[in-house]
Amino acid sequence: MLVLVILTMLAAMTTGSGNAPFYAFVEMIPKLAHSSGINPAYLSIPMLQASNLGRTISPVSGVVVAVAGMAKISPFEVVKRTSVPVIVGLLIVIIATEIMVPGASSAVTGG
Repeated sequence: MLVLVILTMLAAMTTGSGNAPFYAFVEMIPKLAHSSGINPAYLSIPMLQASNLGRTISPVSGVVVAVAGMAKISPFEVVKRTSVPVIVGLLIVIIATEIMVPGASSAVTGG
Protein backbone atom coordinates (compact mmCIF):
# COMPACT_ATOMS: atom_id res chain seq x y z
CA MET A 1 0.00 0.00 0.00
CA LEU A 2 2.73 2.47 0.93
CA VAL A 3 4.52 2.11 -2.40
CA LEU A 4 1.31 2.82 -4.31
CA VAL A 5 0.52 5.79 -2.07
CA ILE A 6 4.00 7.27 -2.58
CA LEU A 7 3.86 6.75 -6.36
CA THR A 8 0.43 8.34 -6.58
CA MET A 9 1.45 11.26 -4.37
CA LEU A 10 4.61 11.93 -6.39
CA ALA A 11 2.67 11.75 -9.66
CA ALA A 12 0.10 14.21 -8.33
CA MET A 13 2.80 16.60 -7.16
CA THR A 14 4.55 16.39 -10.53
CA THR A 15 1.47 16.81 -12.72
CA GLY A 16 -0.59 19.15 -10.54
CA SER A 17 -3.67 17.00 -11.09
CA GLY A 18 -5.63 15.21 -8.40
CA ASN A 19 -7.53 12.80 -10.63
CA ALA A 20 -5.11 11.79 -13.37
CA PRO A 21 -2.56 9.98 -11.15
CA PHE A 22 -5.29 8.01 -9.40
CA TYR A 23 -6.96 6.93 -12.62
CA ALA A 24 -3.59 6.05 -14.13
CA PHE A 25 -2.72 3.62 -11.34
CA VAL A 26 -6.15 2.38 -10.23
CA GLU A 27 -6.53 -0.04 -13.15
CA MET A 28 -3.85 -2.32 -11.72
CA ILE A 29 -5.49 -2.49 -8.27
CA PRO A 30 -7.92 -5.40 -8.91
CA LYS A 31 -5.22 -7.67 -10.34
CA LEU A 32 -2.70 -6.70 -7.68
CA ALA A 33 -5.23 -7.15 -4.89
CA HIS A 34 -6.40 -10.52 -6.21
CA SER A 35 -2.88 -11.89 -6.64
CA SER A 36 -1.86 -10.67 -3.17
CA GLY A 37 -5.06 -11.67 -1.40
CA ILE A 38 -5.70 -8.07 -0.33
CA ASN A 39 -8.96 -6.14 -0.20
CA PRO A 40 -8.97 -3.73 -3.21
CA ALA A 41 -10.40 -0.94 -1.03
CA TYR A 42 -7.39 -1.30 1.26
CA LEU A 43 -5.19 -0.22 -1.65
CA SER A 44 -7.45 2.24 -3.47
CA ILE A 45 -8.70 4.42 -0.59
CA PRO A 46 -5.26 5.74 0.43
CA MET A 47 -4.28 6.11 -3.24
CA LEU A 48 -7.31 8.30 -3.93
CA GLN A 49 -6.56 10.52 -0.95
CA ALA A 50 -2.85 10.67 -1.83
CA SER A 51 -3.63 11.90 -5.33
CA ASN A 52 -5.95 14.61 -4.05
CA LEU A 53 -3.58 15.67 -1.28
CA GLY A 54 -0.62 15.60 -3.67
CA ARG A 55 -2.34 18.16 -5.87
CA THR A 56 -2.48 20.61 -2.98
CA ILE A 57 1.30 20.55 -2.59
CA SER A 58 2.11 20.80 -6.28
CA PRO A 59 3.55 24.14 -7.35
CA VAL A 60 2.11 23.61 -10.84
CA SER A 61 -1.49 22.87 -9.83
CA GLY A 62 -4.05 25.44 -10.82
CA VAL A 63 -5.30 26.09 -7.32
CA VAL A 64 -1.80 26.69 -5.93
CA VAL A 65 -0.93 29.04 -8.79
CA ALA A 66 -4.21 30.94 -8.33
CA VAL A 67 -3.79 31.29 -4.56
CA ALA A 68 -0.17 32.33 -4.95
CA GLY A 69 -1.19 34.94 -7.52
CA MET A 70 -3.89 36.37 -5.27
CA ALA A 71 -1.52 36.46 -2.29
CA LYS A 72 1.30 37.83 -4.46
CA ILE A 73 3.72 35.16 -3.28
CA SER A 74 5.58 32.34 -4.99
CA PRO A 75 3.74 29.03 -5.51
CA PHE A 76 6.65 27.43 -3.67
CA GLU A 77 5.79 29.52 -0.60
CA VAL A 78 2.22 28.19 -0.72
CA VAL A 79 3.54 24.63 -1.04
CA LYS A 80 5.93 25.18 1.85
CA ARG A 81 3.07 26.38 4.07
CA THR A 82 0.70 23.56 3.16
CA SER A 83 3.12 20.62 3.02
CA VAL A 84 3.17 19.80 6.75
CA PRO A 85 -0.64 19.65 7.18
CA VAL A 86 -0.94 17.63 3.97
CA ILE A 87 1.66 15.08 5.07
CA VAL A 88 -0.02 14.78 8.48
CA GLY A 89 -3.36 14.30 6.73
CA LEU A 90 -1.92 11.58 4.52
CA LEU A 91 -0.50 9.78 7.56
CA ILE A 92 -3.93 9.95 9.22
CA VAL A 93 -5.55 8.50 6.09
CA ILE A 94 -3.04 5.62 6.06
CA ILE A 95 -3.55 4.90 9.77
CA ALA A 96 -7.35 5.12 9.45
CA THR A 97 -7.26 2.74 6.49
CA GLU A 98 -5.18 0.29 8.52
CA ILE A 99 -7.75 0.44 11.33
CA MET A 100 -11.05 0.61 9.45
CA VAL A 101 -10.53 -1.29 6.20
CA PRO A 102 -9.81 -5.00 6.42
CA GLY A 103 -6.63 -5.78 4.53
CA ALA A 104 -7.23 -9.44 3.82
CA SER A 105 -9.78 -10.22 1.13
CA SER A 106 -11.02 -13.16 3.22
CA ALA A 107 -12.29 -10.65 5.78
CA VAL A 108 -14.42 -9.09 3.05
CA THR A 109 -15.66 -12.27 1.40
CA GLY A 110 -16.08 -14.23 4.62
CA GLY A 111 -13.76 -17.00 3.42
